[in-house]
Amino acid sequence: MLLSYKYINSPVGQLKLVANENALVAVLWDNENPKRVRLAELVEQTEHPVLLKTEHPVLLKTEQQLKEYFEGTRREFTLPLDFEGTAFQKQVWAALLSIPYGETRSYKEVAVQIGNEKAVRAVGAANGKNPISIIAPCHRVIGAGGALVGFAGGLDKKDILLKLEQQ
Repeated sequence: MLLSYKYINSPVGQLKLVANENALVAVLWDNENPKRVRLAELVEQTEHPVLLKTEHPVLLKTEQQLKEYFEGTRREFTLPLDFEGTAFQKQVWAALLSIPYGETRSYKEVAVQIGNEKAVRAVGAANGKNPISIIAPCHRVIGAGGALVGFAGGLDKKDILLKLEQQ
């Protein structure tokens, strides 16, 4: 499957938006570890044979909604998402989508929410592999003591996102 992508600038650095024909599949960081999220063949939006004269609708909508989020005017995303991962990872990522704007959860709370309270470390691992950063708000998951831990974009960016949501 061919995936389209485009780069956008944001308050947390350059982001790479990736979509298939119908849905968003990834929001990646400028310092992204290429092994963290595995994707099919990527074609830059401007090189895509079908999209040469028009923008990819999912990428365009994602860019607009992220802009509104960073401006503080959007609290929920309404985008079609297509997560690629194991059944357990998808369960964790679905739980992320239920964490309200401006709130946080511990890894243990997410484990309890998915019905497996002993899977705290596995929840952390799945959270770290979340391909759709910001939209599936893995930045809202924190350590048990309230500490900022483990974030693919870097703890400085996690802090920016959490502070943005406190305004």
